[in-house]
Amino acid sequence: MLLEIKNLKAGYIVDDNYVEAIRGIDLTVFEDEVVGLVGESGCGKTATALSIMRLLPGNGRIKSGQIVFAARNLLSLSKTEMLGIRGKSLAMVFQEPFTALNPVIRIGPQVTEAVFAHSVDGTGKKISKEAARCLAFDLLRTVRLDNPERIYYDYPHQLSGGQRQRVLIAMALVHHPRLLIADEPTTALDVTTQSEILKLLLELKQQMKMSVLFITHDLGIINEVADKICVMKDGTIVERGAKDEILSSPRHQYTKKLINAVPGIAERGSRLSAPPAQDSFIETRALAKSFAIERGLLRKATGKIEAVRNVNIRIKKGQAFGLVGESGCGKTTLARLLIGLDQPDKGEILLAGKPLSESLKDTPRQVRQMMQIVFQDPYSSLDPRMRMGDIVLEGPAILGKSMSEKEKTLKDVLEKVHLSRQDRHKYPHQFSGGQRQRIAIARALACQAQFLILDEPVSSLDLLIQKDILDLLRSLQKEMNLTYLFISHDLRVVEVMSDEIAVMHQGVIVEVASSRSIYTSPRHPYTKHLLASVPTL
Repeated sequence: MLLEIKNLKAGYIVDDNYVEAIRGIDLTVFEDEVVGLVGESGCGKTATALSIMRLLPGNGRIKSGQIVFAARNLLSLSKTEMLGIRGKSLAMVFQEPFTALNPVIRIGPQVTEAVFAHSVDGTGKKISKEAARCLAFDLLRTVRLDNPERIYYDYPHQLSGGQRQRVLIAMALVHHPRLLIADEPTTALDVTTQSEILKLLLELKQQMKMSVLFITHDLGIINEVADKICVMKDGTIVERGAKDEILSSPRHQYTKKLINAVPGIAERGSRLSAPPAQDSFIETRALAKSFAIERGLLRKATGKIEAVRNVNIRIKKGQAFGLVGESGCGKTTLARLLIGLDQPDKGEILLAGKPLSESLKDTPRQVRQMMQIVFQDPYSSLDPRMRMGDIVLEGPAILGKSMSEKEKTLKDVLEKVHLSRQDRHKYPHQFSGGQRQRIAIARALACQAQFLILDEPVSSLDLLIQKDILDLLRSLQKEMNLTYLFISHDLRVVEVMSDEIAVMHQGVIVEVASSRSIYTSPRHPYTKHLLASVPTL
């Protein structure tokens, strides 16, 4: 046995009160084993991982229990002794690579810092800078990063999400740890990148004879990687066992609820009967948009990226139109063009048969009012200094609505998104992730929007909250006859939400068809590749 947790209890000091996050859990990881720890947000998964690493924040407290790793109780070790273990034989890959990496330091020095932490040469001396640099290049190649010499000198923001996650994995694997803790390592990645990262982790596990504690809320991913599953709820392990046993014959009601929340591909048929043919709400014709690539202190243009190329789509009134594709394919750029935040280089956008440029020129306020966008991360899209009620009513205030009109609007939209008016004076950080996304939806509806662009609205949420938000969006569409452009990299979610789907690859729409056709008889090779990458039960 490599890791054994016995009756662990831990929590946080909040406003001078102790809040228990882990309530006496037991967990084991054997040599060369992948254990999946699953559960919804806030159940104690990350607190468990941080307790193992002895990295709980300043207000964190481990009350009792044992964490035995390689026959040593980590809770009895000094800070200096933990430094000799952490990063060397026990390593962790964090959930969000963009926040885990230092944004003002190039990738190379961050990787070599991990190298220097424990590395010595054959004589017992600290490794040289040149040797550390060569080792960093080797590590970047090991995690399948192309052109590691360039990436070594890049900053984190110059890399894609998948590349940043590979860098974190490289840093964690510097010293060939015996146990790797992977905390939601693929949550924010598109399905193809996610599939590549999962395959990479399994290959590296085999090469390095490494055990893995894989933390996630997605049972589809756990089905791809785990040997054993522990299901966590409210700080306790409610069910554990072999993967096949848990997924095929779950005993606990919460486990059954998690499994039922996993969206399925073409298992439930189309989400609704297709809406009757209606007039076009918004349409694009040969739309194109490119961006200059700038380098150096003087930001000299060295080339361009064609983000959107010759795109033709037609979204009918009352329709839910899905747009899928991997990160960087042009989905968000197309959304910004449709809503008028960016201007196309070529082509045109028609709103109810009239060029959008003319509509924005003649009646800009009415157009902005009817077309709203809900962003991927509700925490970053909501002003942290504004109260919830003010955020929702920001649009009506700009439109010059009276106090009574605003109060009626607030009452109506909060009821629609199932939020309480009593919480109107709270700030965004006082709400859960699902509640924050409901606030973002309420803000869009407060302007009496007819067309909502939903840009990855559930990708940062766990499956149970995700299901609630999707159910909410479907009911709102039916009740208010809304038109949706639903953007996502998760084909399972798009299948549940969309009547018609467009598949985007490298700025081009490669396939457009009904939801049922896309999932049952895809025509384009890229569509087939996306479908093959989706983790399922």
